[in-house]
Amino acid sequence: MSTHALHGLTGLLRPLAATFAFAACEPASTARATAVDSTAGEVAFELAGPGGVALIVPVYLNGAGPFQLVLDTGATITCVDDGIAQRLELPERRGQIGYGAGVGATGRVRLVGLDSIRVGGAVATDITACVLDLAQLKAVSPRVDGLLGLNFLRGYRVTLDFERSVLMLQRP
Repeated sequence: MSTHALHGLTGLLRPLAATFAFAACEPASTARATAVDSTAGEVAFELAGPGGVALIVPVYLNGAGPFQLVLDTGATITCVDDGIAQRLELPERRGQIGYGAGVGATGRVRLVGLDSIRVGGAVATDITACVLDLAQLKAVSPRVDGLLGLNFLRGYRVTLDFERSVLMLQRP
Protein backbone atom coordinates (compact mmCIF):
# COMPACT_ATOMS: atom_id res chain seq x y z
CA MET A 1 0.00 0.00 0.00
CA SER A 2 1.48 3.37 -0.96
CA THR A 3 0.90 6.69 0.77
CA HIS A 4 0.73 10.11 -0.86
CA ALA A 5 1.33 13.15 1.29
CA LEU A 6 -0.15 16.36 -0.06
CA HIS A 7 1.01 19.87 0.69
CA GLY A 8 0.23 23.44 -0.37
CA LEU A 9 -3.35 24.22 -1.31
CA THR A 10 -4.28 20.56 -1.24
CA GLY A 11 -5.63 19.01 1.88
CA LEU A 12 -8.45 20.56 3.83
CA LEU A 13 -9.24 23.90 2.24
CA ARG A 14 -11.30 25.44 5.01
CA PRO A 15 -8.71 28.17 5.85
CA LEU A 16 -7.98 28.81 2.16
CA ALA A 17 -10.73 31.33 1.52
CA ALA A 18 -9.37 33.47 4.34
CA THR A 19 -5.89 33.27 2.81
CA PHE A 20 -7.21 34.52 -0.52
CA ALA A 21 -9.36 37.21 1.11
CA PHE A 22 -6.33 38.84 2.73
CA ALA A 23 -4.28 38.89 -0.46
CA ALA A 24 -3.14 42.14 -2.02
CA CYS A 25 -6.07 44.24 -3.16
CA GLU A 26 -4.85 45.10 -6.64
CA PRO A 27 -7.26 43.98 -9.37
CA ALA A 28 -6.73 40.64 -11.08
CA SER A 29 -5.43 40.82 -14.62
CA THR A 30 -8.06 40.84 -17.27
CA ALA A 31 -7.98 38.16 -19.91
CA ARG A 32 -5.87 39.35 -22.83
CA ALA A 33 -5.70 37.90 -26.28
CA THR A 34 -2.23 36.37 -26.17
CA ALA A 35 -0.64 34.69 -29.14
CA VAL A 36 0.82 31.42 -27.89
CA ASP A 37 3.02 28.91 -29.63
CA SER A 38 1.72 25.52 -28.54
CA THR A 39 4.53 23.77 -30.41
CA ALA A 40 6.96 25.61 -28.12
CA GLY A 41 5.01 24.41 -25.06
CA GLU A 42 3.13 27.67 -24.46
CA VAL A 43 -0.36 28.02 -23.02
CA ALA A 44 -2.17 31.21 -21.98
CA PHE A 45 -2.99 31.61 -18.29
CA GLU A 46 -5.25 33.93 -16.38
CA LEU A 47 -4.91 35.46 -12.93
CA ALA A 48 -8.06 35.13 -10.82
CA GLY A 49 -9.27 35.95 -7.35
CA PRO A 50 -8.67 39.05 -5.25
CA GLY A 51 -5.41 40.64 -6.33
CA GLY A 52 -4.82 37.91 -8.91
CA VAL A 53 -3.71 35.38 -6.30
CA ALA A 54 -4.53 32.30 -8.38
CA LEU A 55 -2.89 31.43 -11.70
CA ILE A 56 -5.45 29.49 -13.75
CA VAL A 57 -4.54 27.28 -16.72
CA PRO A 58 -6.77 25.30 -19.10
CA VAL A 59 -6.21 21.57 -18.59
CA TYR A 60 -7.58 18.50 -20.37
CA LEU A 61 -8.23 15.48 -18.16
CA ASN A 62 -8.61 12.14 -19.94
CA GLY A 63 -9.22 14.12 -23.15
CA ALA A 64 -12.15 16.08 -21.67
CA GLY A 65 -12.12 19.79 -20.96
CA PRO A 66 -10.70 22.25 -20.80
CA PHE A 67 -10.98 22.45 -17.03
CA GLN A 68 -9.65 25.46 -15.13
CA LEU A 69 -6.93 24.36 -12.68
CA VAL A 70 -4.86 26.53 -10.35
CA LEU A 71 -1.14 26.10 -10.99
CA ASP A 72 -0.01 25.06 -7.50
CA THR A 73 3.71 24.37 -7.02
CA GLY A 74 2.97 23.65 -3.36
CA ALA A 75 0.66 20.74 -4.21
CA THR A 76 2.49 17.42 -4.31
CA ILE A 77 -0.15 15.93 -6.60
CA THR A 78 -2.83 17.23 -8.91
CA CYS A 79 -6.31 17.49 -7.39
CA VAL A 80 -9.76 17.76 -8.93
CA ASP A 81 -13.07 18.91 -7.57
CA ASP A 82 -15.41 16.13 -6.47
CA GLY A 83 -17.94 17.07 -9.18
CA ILE A 84 -15.30 16.70 -11.92
CA ALA A 85 -14.21 13.30 -10.54
CA GLN A 86 -17.83 12.11 -10.62
CA ARG A 87 -18.49 13.54 -14.10
CA LEU A 88 -15.38 11.85 -15.56
CA GLU A 89 -16.05 8.67 -13.54
CA LEU A 90 -12.46 8.62 -12.35
CA PRO A 91 -11.52 5.24 -10.87
CA GLU A 92 -10.43 5.12 -7.24
CA ARG A 93 -6.81 4.14 -6.66
CA ARG A 94 -7.23 1.21 -4.32
CA GLY A 95 -4.35 0.40 -1.99
CA GLN A 96 -3.19 4.01 -1.91
CA ILE A 97 -3.81 6.45 0.90
CA GLY A 98 -3.66 10.22 0.53
CA TYR A 99 -3.14 12.69 3.35
CA GLY A 100 -3.73 16.40 2.91
CA ALA A 101 -2.18 19.23 4.86
CA GLY A 102 -3.53 22.76 4.56
CA VAL A 103 -3.27 25.84 6.70
CA GLY A 104 -3.98 24.51 10.18
CA ALA A 105 -5.68 21.27 9.13
CA THR A 106 -4.84 17.76 7.95
CA GLY A 107 -6.87 14.77 6.85
CA ARG A 108 -7.32 11.87 4.45
CA VAL A 109 -8.23 12.49 0.83
CA ARG A 110 -9.57 10.15 -1.83
CA LEU A 111 -7.15 9.24 -4.63
CA VAL A 112 -8.18 8.55 -8.21
CA GLY A 113 -6.44 7.67 -11.45
CA LEU A 114 -6.18 9.85 -14.54
CA ASP A 115 -5.21 8.29 -17.85
CA SER A 116 -3.83 11.63 -19.04
CA ILE A 117 -3.37 15.29 -18.23
CA ARG A 118 -2.67 17.71 -21.07
CA VAL A 119 -1.72 21.38 -20.72
CA GLY A 120 -1.13 22.86 -24.16
CA GLY A 121 1.21 20.37 -25.83
CA ALA A 122 2.54 18.98 -22.52
CA VAL A 123 1.16 15.57 -21.60
CA ALA A 124 1.55 13.19 -18.65
CA THR A 125 -0.05 9.76 -18.43
CA ASP A 126 -1.12 7.45 -15.62
CA ILE A 127 -1.35 10.18 -13.00
CA THR A 128 -2.71 9.89 -9.46
CA ALA A 129 -4.95 12.76 -8.40
CA CYS A 130 -6.74 13.60 -5.20
CA VAL A 131 -10.40 14.51 -4.98
CA LEU A 132 -11.40 17.57 -2.98
CA ASP A 133 -14.51 19.58 -2.29
CA LEU A 134 -13.39 22.94 -3.68
CA ALA A 135 -16.54 24.82 -2.62
CA GLN A 136 -14.58 27.35 -0.56
CA LEU A 137 -12.05 27.96 -3.32
CA LYS A 138 -14.92 28.37 -5.80
CA ALA A 139 -16.23 31.17 -3.55
CA VAL A 140 -13.06 33.07 -4.46
CA SER A 141 -13.05 32.04 -8.14
CA PRO A 142 -16.09 30.03 -9.25
CA ARG A 143 -14.36 28.67 -12.35
CA VAL A 144 -11.73 26.66 -10.45
CA ASP A 145 -12.00 22.92 -11.14
CA GLY A 146 -8.85 21.74 -9.36
CA LEU A 147 -5.15 22.16 -8.69
CA LEU A 148 -2.33 21.33 -11.11
CA GLY A 149 0.36 19.84 -8.88
CA LEU A 150 3.97 18.74 -8.95
CA ASN A 151 3.26 15.20 -10.16
CA PHE A 152 2.49 16.83 -13.53
CA LEU A 153 4.81 19.86 -13.38
CA ARG A 154 8.01 18.03 -12.33
CA GLY A 155 8.40 16.56 -15.81
CA TYR A 156 8.83 20.03 -17.33
CA ARG A 157 10.87 23.20 -17.13
CA VAL A 158 8.17 25.65 -16.01
CA THR A 159 8.45 29.30 -17.04
CA LEU A 160 5.88 32.01 -16.35
CA ASP A 161 5.83 35.06 -18.63
CA PHE A 162 3.60 37.51 -16.75
CA GLU A 163 3.98 40.20 -19.40
CA ARG A 164 2.36 37.92 -22.01
CA SER A 165 0.27 35.86 -19.52
CA VAL A 166 1.86 32.68 -20.85
CA LEU A 167 2.95 29.47 -19.13
CA MET A 168 5.76 27.63 -20.94
CA LEU A 169 6.23 23.91 -20.31
CA GLN A 170 9.34 22.42 -21.88
CA ARG A 171 11.01 19.07 -21.37
CA PRO A 172 14.38 19.61 -19.63
